[in-house]
Amino acid sequence: LAEWLACEVGELPARSGRVVIGIDLGGSASMTAAAFYWPETNRLEVLGTFPGQPSLLDRGQVDGVAGRYVEMQDRGELTVLGEKTVPVAPWLVEVMRHVAGQPVAAVTADRYKQAELGEGLARAGVRAPIVWRGQGFRDGGEDCERFRRAAYDGQVKARPSLLLRSAFADAVCLRDPANNLKLAKARSTGRIDAAAATVLAVAEGARMQARPKQTSRIAWG
Repeated sequence: LAEWLACEVGELPARSGRVVIGIDLGGSASMTAAAFYWPETNRLEVLGTFPGQPSLLDRGQVDGVAGRYVEMQDRGELTVLGEKTVPVAPWLVEVMRHVAGQPVAAVTADRYKQAELGEGLARAGVRAPIVWRGQGFRDGGEDCERFRRAAYDGQVKARPSLLLRSAFADAVCLRDPANNLKLAKARSTGRIDAAAATVLAVAEGARMQARPKQTSRIAWG
C-alpha cells in the first residue's frame, strides 16, 4: 500500500494515445473490475462493479468493511449492475462507454474466463485485440514484475482511490522457489479484483512501450 500511494496524483495526465483495458471478471460474490491505462501518459482509471443483491451495505457487513462499498459508490469508483451476478455483455458495454472515442490498443484478461468473457465481448460488439493471460507463475510473474517496475518508476498515475487503496492493502502475493510472483486471490482477505485488473492493464501497456517502434523503410537506389 505504501508504494501504491506514491502513484496517486492530484491531477491526472491527459487521455492521450491508445488505452489498454484490463478486465477481472467476478462471480456472484466477487467484484468485477476494469482498469484503463494509457501507456503514453501513464494515466490509470479503475472501475469496480458488484451485482445488486445483496446491497452494498449488506455486502460490506459480510466482508467486514462496514460502509466502505457505499463510500466507494459515492465517490464514483464502484457501480451496481445486475441482480445475483454482473451480466457480462451489458457490463462490457458500460466499460467501452467509459472510454468512448478513445482508440483501444488491447483488452487483456485472465484466460481462465476466456469462454465466458469471449462470448460477452462478441455480444457487446467489442472488436479490440484480446490478450489472454494466465494467472500462474509464468504470466502472473511477468505481469506482477512489470507492474512493480512501472509503479516504482513513476509510470502509473491515478487519482486517490478508496477502491485501489483497499485492493492493494488486501493483496497477497505468492512466490515459487525461483522467486517468481503471482497474485493469490484465494489467499487475500479482501476484494483485490481492482488490483488484478490494474496489474493486467499496466503490464500489457509496459509490453507495448517496450516493443520497437516500427519505422518506414527507405529504398536506396
